[in-house]
Amino acid sequence: MLLFFVLLISLPSFAKLKEKAVIGTWKYKVETDQGDLTGTLQIEKKEGKLVGEVYTDDGQSFPFTKIEIQENNVLYSELSDGNQTYKISVKLKGKAFEGTVTNDQGTFPITMEKTE
Repeated sequence: MLLFFVLLISLPSFAKLKEKAVIGTWKYKVETDQGDLTGTLQIEKKEGKLVGEVYTDDGQSFPFTKIEIQENNVLYSELSDGNQTYKISVKLKGKAFEGTVTNDQGTFPITMEKTE
């Protein structure tokens, strides 16, 4: 019985989101009041940390200022467009991420699907 209890408590730690799972190219969609924003983002590991960049479908690109894996399979990132900071918090759901983007204008739903 004690072994079962220990295994039950430790199972969530085995399911932790791994860096390998987030590295790659992701197609994203942010739902806003003015319509959907779409594009891709690239995440890779350089010099021991996660780095990346967002590429919008209208030709702009913005580097992430922070990318980190948090508890409960949450991928948290931040980026700036020069005017405001965007805070992105997504959770792995199957093979995709779902979550929110928050900026000065509010909070908006985002989905991300891995393409590579």
